[in-house]
Amino acid sequence: MRKKAAYHHGDLRRALLDAALRLIDEQGLQALSLREVARRAGVTHGAPYHHFADRASLLATLAEDGFELLVAAMKSEQAKSRPAQDERLAAVGRGYVAFALAHPAYFKVMFRPELSEGRPLYTGGARAYEVLVESVTALQRANRARAIDRDLLVLSSWSLVHGLASLWLDGPLRNRYSQRKVQKLTRAMTALFARLYSAG
Repeated sequence: MRKKAAYHHGDLRRALLDAALRLIDEQGLQALSLREVARRAGVTHGAPYHHFADRASLLATLAEDGFELLVAAMKSEQAKSRPAQDERLAAVGRGYVAFALAHPAYFKVMFRPELSEGRPLYTGGARAYEVLVESVTALQRANRARAIDRDLLVLSSWSLVHGLASLWLDGPLRNRYSQRKVQKLTRAMTALFARLYSAG
């Protein structure tokens, strides 16, 4: 009765998403299936189809939720930073890595190639991308880094933090550094990067 009531109150969708995230955390993305998600959520095998047409639909929903959390993390770091535009750009990078370390299952889903297949590169992540673009644009408007192509600066910034997060989540850096150490490295690297470009 409790499970049935939860379903009618709209909790099933959230329960399925949470079960999917736990499964990805424990066994990796390759283990994800609607059948296994249903089993973990304690519902019938057909229940997920009330909310998700297939595995791809579940992944797309997880990705959208992840990008919302990512935007919130980047903006939260910016709100805590000093007003200088190089500081605000560095804060975006810190928020990006902090999100990835706190929500590895989301991060592993968000940039799956099948989610962007046949669509523009930043579909689904447009809001997160715009936070970075706006920060770079503000830096350039403050008479900093004007001589540098904006796309180069945006992609360089993104590549730095995405690469750092991926290297830790996928193992190479995890064997050498603690999560706390990676956070310290992130602060140093993003600050250095922003200063170098602001002097351009």
